[in-house]
Amino acid sequence: MLTPERQISFQTISGHLVFSVAEGKAILQGYEGRDMHLQIPAVLEDGSDRFPVEKIGPKAFFDNRYLKAVTIPAGVKSVGDWAFSHCPQLSRINMEEGPCALGKNLFDQDRKFRIFYLGSPEGDGGERKDTEDADREGYGGLLAACATVLDAPYLLQTTRENDTEWLARWDQRMLTILDSDDMEGYTEVVLCGEEDYGSSENRPDEYRQKKRWRKVRLCFLRLLYDKKLADANKIRLQDYLRSHTKGCESQETWLFLKNERSQDMEYLKLFTELGCVGRDNFDACIADLSGEHAQMMAYLLSWKTDHLPDEDPFDSFSL
Repeated sequence: MLTPERQISFQTISGHLVFSVAEGKAILQGYEGRDMHLQIPAVLEDGSDRFPVEKIGPKAFFDNRYLKAVTIPAGVKSVGDWAFSHCPQLSRINMEEGPCALGKNLFDQDRKFRIFYLGSPEGDGGERKDTEDADREGYGGLLAACATVLDAPYLLQTTRENDTEWLARWDQRMLTILDSDDMEGYTEVVLCGEEDYGSSENRPDEYRQKKRWRKVRLCFLRLLYDKKLADANKIRLQDYLRSHTKGCESQETWLFLKNERSQDMEYLKLFTELGCVGRDNFDACIADLSGEHAQMMAYLLSWKTDHLPDEDPFDSFSL
């Protein structure tokens, strides 16, 4: 005879998790509260009863406005569709035991989601060297992109960090996206939503920009974590970013940097190191910034002092 299902509430610092339990197992069904960092319990206790947490249900954290980081305990075997979607502050997930069955659209509309850890982030003994931390964070960024930018959740099924074969598969998927036409799939989008033809997503220019934005994001991400990146691919990614900067026919590199990464020094440094800004477009870049880009403006002005000294006024009189 099946054990009837019941609900149990688990208190957190600023809210509560709601679980359903049956047959000796617990499923996380939802969350209410304002916690920014959550550690999902591995075992749910109710009096003398103990229930291992094995699943995170569909839309469990859907549309939470506060959540920034979640740790998923060892023992969780599946995460349902849309579980963490529409969480605008969510930036990282740590899955303590590595990959499990993952649902669809897990991080849809999560624009700040950057890092996906598989396994304990602390490593053996809880200590890691700075180089190891940077390497792990870079790898975590590539993993996060599998679920957000690459649309390749199958690449999340890995237990080996920095595996050469895995990185090659990641790069293959990235190059497939770079090779795709910017208008690929547009007809299908319009046909599936003819009544919304006037919406921004269905306008040809908006659709094209969205596709290029995706390519720019991938180029930045892989160049910032370039472990085992082939030289030919590195040159290609660099060229793509330079060909879409301020002053070019399309300016998605500049727009992405200004709108999404204006406070990220790694991105700003790479932008300048690649020559995406120079004497011919520097003034236009500065003119395009506003008060909300104060850090970016300060960096570019400092960079100009070191790399673009004022021209000698007497040069114009030289023979």
